[in-house]
Amino acid sequence: MQNDPGLSAPSGSNKKNTVYVAGLVPEVDEEQLLQTFATFGDIIDIKIPHEAQDPMKHRGFAFVTFSSPSDAQDAIDNYDLNELPNYKGRGKILKCSLAQPDRFASEGGGNKFDRASE
Repeated sequence: MQNDPGLSAPSGSNKKNTVYVAGLVPEVDEEQLLQTFATFGDIIDIKIPHEAQDPMKHRGFAFVTFSSPSDAQDAIDNYDLNELPNYKGRGKILKCSLAQPDRFASEGGGNKFDRASE
């Protein structure tokens, strides 16, 4: 995996509070993620990395940072391998996990988080 700033979670986030959410349909935006995940607790930040060539198109994943680790875990427990509400039947299954520290961050001062734990 390369040190790609578009794959990194918010730099001020805590790894136990930040959920990596993959499998997003192209129409999903930050507001829809906020409405969906706010049921599990207070959300500090949502980042949806966009394509470098097309800033209007996101890359199909996001980082959702909660105020507490238990809220993040509740979101993972409820949405991992499920569909996003309002997009059921589209065949896009979410993959949710805790974001992990970017293993390349120490090699050139990159970002703090990588995609997800394996």
